[in-house]
Amino acid sequence: MKEKNVYQKLQECRCELQKKNLKKSGKNKFAGFEYYELADFLPAINELFNEHGLSSKFSICEDEAILTIVNNDNIEQIINFTSPIAEANIKGCTPVQSLGGVHTYLKRYLYINALEIVENDMFDGKVGNMEVEADTTDYKALVEQYIKDNNIDKVAFCKAYKLSAKS
Repeated sequence: MKEKNVYQKLQECRCELQKKNLKKSGKNKFAGFEYYELADFLPAINELFNEHGLSSKFSICEDEAILTIVNNDNIEQIINFTSPIAEANIKGCTPVQSLGGVHTYLKRYLYINALEIVENDMFDGKVGNMEVEADTTDYKALVEQYIKDNNIDKVAFCKAYKLSAKS
């Protein structure tokens, strides 16, 4: 029987993970939505990777985070998922705690991307409604708070949603 390549193995893990009916434990009280935390899916991913002969490694290099998935049967077969790094300015945190927050967010987003974990994009769903009130202080405050709460790079966020980055 022919050995499966890294892409085939990853696809099998994606399909099996979808059947696990994962539950979201993270809650954003300000914006009123739930999200996946690493603990909600990483144990299941580790089990699936073990069953299918895959390994993963998360790392951060200069200005990007990398999630590498390796075929254990042929370690030359790898898939890299990358993300640029954004600085986190978390109120009341030390620089090391902020760095830890960046690592956690990047790791979570890279696994969500790699395993194609479906998550409602609550902000995208609300942007259309909020744009109607784009000139109100409440809208600006909501966007500012969302950016702060989620440790998002303001300039990149505003560019992506075609918003003014001015305070």
